[in-house]
Amino acid sequence: MTTIFELVKDPYERKARVIPGLLVALPVLVPLVCVYGAKHPLLTGVIGLLGGCGAIYALSSVARGRGKMLEETLVEKWGGMPTTIALRHRDKFLDTISTQRYHTAITAKLGIAMPTADEELADIGRADDIYIGATKRLRELTRTNKRLLLKENIAYGFHRNMLAMKPVGIISCLMGTIYGLLIGKILQITPPYFFPINLVDPGLASGITLLISLALLAAWLFYFNQHAVRRMGFVYAERLFECLPSLPVSKPKKRDDLGAP
Repeated sequence: MTTIFELVKDPYERKARVIPGLLVALPVLVPLVCVYGAKHPLLTGVIGLLGGCGAIYALSSVARGRGKMLEETLVEKWGGMPTTIALRHRDKFLDTISTQRYHTAITAKLGIAMPTADEELADIGRADDIYIGATKRLRELTRTNKRLLLKENIAYGFHRNMLAMKPVGIISCLMGTIYGLLIGKILQITPPYFFPINLVDPGLASGITLLISLALLAAWLFYFNQHAVRRMGFVYAERLFECLPSLPVSKPKKRDDLGAP
């Protein structure tokens, strides 16, 4: 119970990990509670007991694990994390003025000497190591930022985990849709199988189930994709680097002293 409380209490855990897991289960849970909850209070109690005994933690763990696996694939496809890409001279996500401004701020605030464009091209791997190390250090120094930066980090984690759970979510929504059609007597297992007239008044349980299932299905199919995750990643990168002016000044280090994180 302590673990569950910590999950719900922490905003990142709750919004980026727990909610994606719950949204996957929602199309199946809604008809169960709506149809059988009032008649079978034991079922409602069992569902609550499962949630309290670890189902919420299990769902969040699955979402987090699948999200991390997906992130590895996306990073390989993108050629690096958005925070790394944004600092590269050779990538054009940011204009050259902004890139140079962030490099100058990192050197002044973090004490890390950043590669020039020529140095980056001469040793791309070494340059990326410096960018990754600078980003990690900046995250460490901005962990207390509970405002916009945390919100953008949550948004990135949420979109990543939702995309990772997409196959399971689609199956869950299809199951919820079929079940909603059945309890609304729009579909039947005996001929005639389809009664479209019942769509006019499917009943409360069927209507809620269909509404939630179809809305989530549309979101899985048309919104949660790699482009959405990448966009959220770059928004977070910009917000992270915008925190540089508020940091104290550090003594610059020599490039020879810098290693891979």
